[in-house]
This record gives sequence, structure tokens and C-alpha cells, in this order.
Amino acid sequence: MQTRLKVNLNRTMLIVGAFALFGGGLWFLLRPARVTTAEVQVRRMAPAIQGVGTVEAKVVVQLAAKIAGRIVSMSVDQGDTVRAGQVLVQLENAESSAEVERAAANLDRAKLAVAAQQAALLRAQAGLAAADAAIAKARSNQSIARVNAERWRKLSASNLVAQMDLDERINAAQSADAELRSAEALREAAAKEVAVQEVSVQVARQDIAAAQAALAAVEAKKADSVITSPITGYVVSRELEAGAAVNPATPILKLADPRTIWVTVFVDEREAGPITVGAVAEVALRSLPGRVFRGKVVRIRRESDRVTEQLTVDVGFDQPPERLTLGEQAEATIRPTAKSAIALPLAALVQSPKGAGAWTVVDGRLRFRRARLGMVDPAGWIEVVEGFAGGEHVVIAPGKLADLKNEGRRVTAAAQTSDAIASDKLSP
Repeated sequence: MQTRLKVNLNRTMLIVGAFALFGGGLWFLLRPARVTTAEVQVRRMAPAIQGVGTVEAKVVVQLAAKIAGRIVSMSVDQGDTVRAGQVLVQLENAESSAEVERAAANLDRAKLAVAAQQAALLRAQAGLAAADAAIAKARSNQSIARVNAERWRKLSASNLVAQMDLDERINAAQSADAELRSAEALREAAAKEVAVQEVSVQVARQDIAAAQAALAAVEAKKADSVITSPITGYVVSRELEAGAAVNPATPILKLADPRTIWVTVFVDEREAGPITVGAVAEVALRSLPGRVFRGKVVRIRRESDRVTEQLTVDVGFDQPPERLTLGEQAEATIRPTAKSAIALPLAALVQSPKGAGAWTVVDGRLRFRRARLGMVDPAGWIEVVEGFAGGEHVVIAPGKLADLKNEGRRVTAAAQTSDAIASDKLSP
């Protein structure tokens, strides 16, 4: 009897213990989670935007030949400094020199032809003047002959002169008419000759213009055999050596203007919004570790890379180092002008399938709210463009609670101070 009672008592205690353990576990699982919240604040944001890229130059010139030929000499090598107008490459020019001499001789011949044609024109004009004088004389003789013939006709009518004398006067008048017609014909021929000579002079002058153009063309071809530097800078690379044959557009030298050297970096589109031309930047070069060079944003491209979603930004040096290598790896930290903005701690930021946002606590339960975000401040804050207002509270470092499955879960919240937020190193 006592043994059965003892067994029943043990069984009862086991059942009570199991219920107590189950109840404790259920309470542990369903108890409100403890979270820490921080206030969304209006802060002075001073972002530091990182970009990685290379050293480039705005003015890079690829020198090439404009004509086919052979390189006779080169006066510079890669790394050398050059000045604008300095002769860098000499191509063979014996053939072009001969063409220049031939074109110059043709020009001289054309000038002599003009002088000869002008002399012929003067002779034709003199012949025309003589024809005009002959016409004037013939007209005068015609007038006198006609007057005499008329007078003798009247006298013959009164039988005061013989018929033979009248016939003589009539013949003289007819001869004067013929002389005038002949003079007029000669004048017409002289006028045509003048016109022909005037055209010949114009053609000869056009021949001069053509000869001058031909001379200019061969002189330009000869000048193209000498390649000079269009800029003051340095030789980046030397592609060919003396003796090499070149064709038009064959690269020979690559030049760069050191005054236009900058760093081209690529910045994430999400951070590029605050960047403006003139923003202060700091540049670090791989070849000069431990040194930082100050600069400014000088150009922002208006088209992002559609694959990498990055924006190209060019940063110029305030005082560039003495030696820079194009293509060298560089990093830039761009610091746009600080501004006041609503911001939430980075530790509260949650990336979810619905987008970026943060957890809030409403009536003791978790509520996720999406936000449109802006620039990031190195102090551990991110700008809120839309979604939160100053004075609201968000959950700091939600950890496993970041999963959206916890929407509506009961929590108990404890506020964190601003100083603690600033020193918090947790990642969002």
C-alpha cells in the first residue's frame, strides 16, 4: 500500500514538473523581446563619399603622321617634357621638296604669262583707239564730200558747172561713205580683239591663283613631314623608332598636359546625389602610400554605368605631386557641403525585400516602415529623405528581429542616448 502511494506521488510530481517546464518554455518563447530604440534627429550631415578609380588627363594627344613616309629622326623619348611648337619627329621630305620647287616654277611662269597677256591687251586697246580715230576722220571726210556733192549738184542744175565735175564730186562722196564703213569694220574687229585679250588676262590671272594653290598644297605636304608638339607637357609613350615607315593616322607619340591631370573615380549612384562641382576631396595614390592630396570635384558625368550603377566623377588636384602616372590606381574621399537633414542611426537601417527602412515600436509591437534614404554621415547616421520625421524612435541593431516575419511581435523598448549612438560600431 505504501509502495503504491509512493509511486503515484512520484508520477504526480513528474507530471507537475513537466507542465511547469512546458509553461516556462512557452513563456520564454512568447515573452516580449527587449529592443533598444533611438530617436530620429535633425542633424548637421557631413558625408564622406568614397570612390575608386585611376589617374587620367583631360588633355591627351595622340600624335600621328598626316602623310605616308619614313621617320628620319625623333628628338624625344617617353617621359621627356616638351613645349608647344617643339619639333618632335622629322619624316623624309626629298620628294615634297622637289614638288615645292616645281610648283614655284609654275607660279613664276604663270606670272610671266600674265605680263605678256597684259602687253597684248595694251596693243589691242591701242588698235581700238586708232580705229576710233580713223572713224572720226572718215566721218569728217564723208560730211565734207556730201556737202561738196550737194553744192555741185545745185550748180549743175543752173548749168554753172560741167557734168563731169559733178560726177567727180559724187564719186568723192561715195568714196567717203565706203571709207567710213571700212573704218567701222576695223573698229569692230579691234573691239573684239580687246575683249579676247581681256579674257586672256583673266585666264592668266586664274592660272596664277591655281599655281599659288598648288604651291600651297605641296608646301603644306612638306610641312606635314615635320611633326611638332601641340601642347606643353610630357611624352607618355613612344610607339615607333627612327627608320619606321608610317601611314596617315599611324600613332607615333602620346602626349599629356600635366595641368589637366585629375583622378577619375566611380561612385555608387546611391551616394552620388550630394556631390557637386567644387566639393572638397582627398586623394590617395597607390604609388605614394600614406600621403593624401587635397583637391576638388571638377566634373561630374551626366550618365551612369547601367551595369555597375556607378557615376563617374573627376577630381582635380589643388597641388598635384611632381610625378604622376596615367592609369595609376587612386582612391578619393569626396566631402560635399554639410547640411541639416533628418537622419536615423545606421545601426537601425534594415534592408528588406520591401526595400530599405527601419523598425518602429507602436503600442508595444514591432512595425516596419520603408524609407527613402540619402547621404551617409561618417558619424554613423544616414539621411532620411522620406519615411520618418524628427522625434520618432527606431529600433537599434534589431539582429534576428530584422526579418519581416516579426511584424507585429510584442517587444519592450529601452531608449539609447545620442552619445551611445555615436559610439555604436554595429553595422546595419
